[in-house]
Amino acid sequence: MRTTRTALAAALAAVLLAGCGSGDDGERDDAGRGPDGGHATPRLDVPPAFDGGRGWDEEAGRMPSATDTEPVVAVGGTVAHVEPSGDGYAVRVRDGATGEVRWTSTAQRLPVTDPDAPGGSGGPRLTAVRQGDRTYLALWAVGERTDGALSDEKEVVRIGVYPLDASGDSVAPLHDVQVPVNTQEGSVQARDGGAGLLLSWRSAGEHRAVVDPGTGRVTRYDDPAALIPDCDSAMCAGSAVVAVTPEGPVVGGTSGGIRVPGGWSGEDIAPEGVETGRTFVSGEQNGTLAGVRDGMFVARWRAADAADAYVWSAHDLASGRLLASTVCDDDGPDAPGEPVASPNGTRLGLGAVLFDVEAGTGRCLAAEDGRPGVTVTAVTDDGTAYGTTSSGAGAVVPKGTGTPEALPGGTLVPAAALDEGALFVRRGDDGALRLSVRRAR
Repeated sequence: MRTTRTALAAALAAVLLAGCGSGDDGERDDAGRGPDGGHATPRLDVPPAFDGGRGWDEEAGRMPSATDTEPVVAVGGTVAHVEPSGDGYAVRVRDGATGEVRWTSTAQRLPVTDPDAPGGSGGPRLTAVRQGDRTYLALWAVGERTDGALSDEKEVVRIGVYPLDASGDSVAPLHDVQVPVNTQEGSVQARDGGAGLLLSWRSAGEHRAVVDPGTGRVTRYDDPAALIPDCDSAMCAGSAVVAVTPEGPVVGGTSGGIRVPGGWSGEDIAPEGVETGRTFVSGEQNGTLAGVRDGMFVARWRAADAADAYVWSAHDLASGRLLASTVCDDDGPDAPGEPVASPNGTRLGLGAVLFDVEAGTGRCLAAEDGRPGVTVTAVTDDGTAYGTTSSGAGAVVPKGTGTPEALPGGTLVPAAALDEGALFVRRGDDGALRLSVRRAR
């Protein structure tokens, strides 16, 4: 990719702008977080659509710093995060509007980390997975395998699964799952795969495992080419499972092409302006899955009329049905990422593309005519988007014009949009994770 990797790094830097305050050992007072709770709310420099002095704040404690994401998710009207607790870590879920605690999990100990292992995760992670009409939270981390089994897989991913609609002060995981992995060729990734939590790692080939959050069952896909009935070496060598539908896995080729064996294929669902069924001179097939969110996925296609142009599209994951598309001269991330969504689920963004899946329209925010491109970090229900440019500057894309505008210098960029506000995430000078929600004006 060209500018996207830089833009993603800039987005992370923007939401991690240094904040005030320090963390502690996880033993904290859960009394008021703002005007509604009796504590003064510090005024923050936020975009004009939000009131910098109204909302709530939370110090989540000193957390190991991961390289690509923070253990915080905004989903279903809540803000969920990981915090130190005793000799482990706990999940705490707060009401997004008030900051009141809805529930807290029991403390979970993470697997011991080998400091020399190349694929260490850098700390606990938190991933939201929607399965049907229910949402789950997965607290996961990578560490050393200690069961003594003779295997090439020396590490393990430990995953605690919690339903988002849980309640209580010491919620035990619905499932405590351990998946053996090998990190010698890189780190393990976990993301919403559609019908489950999708783990991916590389060890003499691409490996995938899917954890069903409802049952805790683990399904491994170490030979995805075998899933394709009409596979031949030219068409499916190096294939990998890139998502999971209720009808089965979505298989993507190493040179493009996506399909659900026995279900939909890229040739059936491609948007206009894309040649389907074509094998390029280099062996590339058209269609690459770029990310999954809330039962939808974003795909990237080579445009039919230009070698360096792309068509981006949003689809229903179960059926493959096209929801929206746009032409955008941006080749996107090298590996599937996590799209951002509006609270009501009608807007979907990934990198420099933004979709209104209800209206069936798309928008490209890539660099154009001297204007820097924007990487979307949050989108509201009315379609206003926020993000950063490749230089790290904050930007807003108003719902009316669709043209990116620079935010004032020093303005915090939303990490996620909420029903009546936005979430801002940053680190204090001592490494404490700080969460702030500011209300819409």
